[in-house]
Amino acid sequence: MVTDYLSWLDAVLDEADALAGLHRGADGTVEVKAEDRNQITTAADHAIGRSIIAAIHRDFPADSVIEEESGVRTGSGPVTWIIDPLDGTSNYAAGSPLYGAMLAAVDEQGLLAAGISLPALGRRYLAQRGRGAFRDGAAHRTPFCAGLEDRLVAYGMDKAGVDRMAEDARLMTAVADACLGTRGSNSVFDAAMVIDGAYAGYLHRNCRIWDVAAPACVLMESGGVHGDLSGRPLDFRDPLAKVDRVYEVILAADGAREPLASLSRRMGLSG
Repeated sequence: MVTDYLSWLDAVLDEADALAGLHRGADGTVEVKAEDRNQITTAADHAIGRSIIAAIHRDFPADSVIEEESGVRTGSGPVTWIIDPLDGTSNYAAGSPLYGAMLAAVDEQGLLAAGISLPALGRRYLAQRGRGAFRDGAAHRTPFCAGLEDRLVAYGMDKAGVDRMAEDARLMTAVADACLGTRGSNSVFDAAMVIDGAYAGYLHRNCRIWDVAAPACVLMESGGVHGDLSGRPLDFRDPLAKVDRVYEVILAADGAREPLASLSRRMGLSG
């Protein structure tokens, strides 16, 4: 029997949205992560994470869980859930609406289902393998990209060492020269704009599996593509072995991945 993950994801993200609204402005405490001084968490991150994990434990008790804040729970089931309770925490803490919750299910074949919610913008994305992608309840397809010249591209860049940021600046400049212009919220909002078709692509060189699994699933089911900076499709199988992996990613409309990957290859930045 095929599980209907779409309705389940929708209900779980309703609760995540409610918690994001409840905690916004109610608790201004911001914690800086000891392992990465450039990353922060808020009360909302922890509350949303607990809520999603509780729903998984209740309805899929044998499944494994990877959650950005609390870590890994290994189960005996065939599915692993990958959770980013609040992507764009710095935006959220600063009062920007460009943040969201996302989670994805992965089995032995790869990406199985995913949900993304942008509560401040009232936008919801759901997808399940073989059933397609949905935006705000309606079936959705990401438009084909015939060329970058007249399209926007998002580039995400984390604060890092000067040399690393200089590399990012070089690649972002090359992308900007090849397209209409670059944009960047450094959050799931940028991936959502690719799914919508507002942006042709989104590049980021410092992602973790919880940053990319859900957008990659929705994008793939909506007719878009994903890949590393060389253009090779990302592989999410065996996610428990990839918790510490750093992903360099391109999320793109069909037709845009190869032009973007070629820029990275020419600059020697692709793996």
